[in-house]
Amino acid sequence: MRELVVDDEGTKLAYIDSDVPSTAEQGYITIFAIHGAAFTSHVFDRVMDIAPQHGVRFVAINRRDYPGSSPLSRSDLEALSSESADAKAAFLRARGVEFATFICRFAAQHNIPAASPVGKSGGFAVLGWSLGCAFAHATVSHFDTLPAGPKEYFSQNLRGLILFEPPTVAIGAPHPPGAWSPHIDTTLTPPQRAGLFTHWVSAYFAHGALHTRDPAVLEHVVPAPSRPPSVYGMSAAERARAAYPAPAQASDMRFMRGAAGAIRASYRRACFDAGVRAALPKMRVALVVGDATTALCLSAYFAVQDDDDEAGGGRVVFKLLRDTNHFVQWDEPELALQTFLACLD
Repeated sequence: MRELVVDDEGTKLAYIDSDVPSTAEQGYITIFAIHGAAFTSHVFDRVMDIAPQHGVRFVAINRRDYPGSSPLSRSDLEALSSESADAKAAFLRARGVEFATFICRFAAQHNIPAASPVGKSGGFAVLGWSLGCAFAHATVSHFDTLPAGPKEYFSQNLRGLILFEPPTVAIGAPHPPGAWSPHIDTTLTPPQRAGLFTHWVSAYFAHGALHTRDPAVLEHVVPAPSRPPSVYGMSAAERARAAYPAPAQASDMRFMRGAAGAIRASYRRACFDAGVRAALPKMRVALVVGDATTALCLSAYFAVQDDDDEAGGGRVVFKLLRDTNHFVQWDEPELALQTFLACLD
């Protein structure tokens, strides 16, 4: 893995990079991806393998507390455990600024193509997967706290914010009725939660009539037998690179349990704030979810649809993928990448 320093204290974010695509002479877009809980940036390996042939540079970044990146500080962890809403908002803002700084420094070091005047080529997109969506929208919602130069770079070159498979916690929404996940089942021991989570979250689920947006049609617990969980298709070496459960029961758990207010405010600002959208004129916001994913992700899909309706509609592009689960980027990387690009058209 490579690494990039993102502040004056020497904080590092590790990343993997598909490098300049073969079509570079015609220009290319760079997608910066942020992984979720219990998995690393290597969960995007199969998309990265095919990105160059599609005119995409794909850069997947490891969050703090994940391999190669700087651990969170004691004060960061104390903020997540505190009763202070301001401290939790400051924590999320700091993470957003770190990712935004990474993007600006990477762009300068590698001279990635600028966005065209109409925003149809070049530039970059920020993509969050699963819990990583919270950090993706924080990158956008706090871009205006950057120094003048980086802030202008974002304004001129950000083409998309892609929320890819966010669970409800990643948008600061409450759990729906009947919600279940190994991470929130207190009858399980921590090792059981960690062991079961990777199987459950990568499974396929058979839900009812999703067009009704009725929470009662969602299957929260029992996977369908139609396809095996995605992790079953990983080799031992691939699982060793992609799965990293420790933070999910530590810093990520503190974040998920305690920072809903900060997450909600960041999500709404990035997606629906008129001032932010005006300052980022080339940015499209998209939500991508599979119809066989977990109920928590489909609940988030419904919630964002409701929020978009409340805001007048048309702020978010919605893409519901047929017969795909939480790991479409692993099981069907071609479909995943083509969908990400379609979000930016």
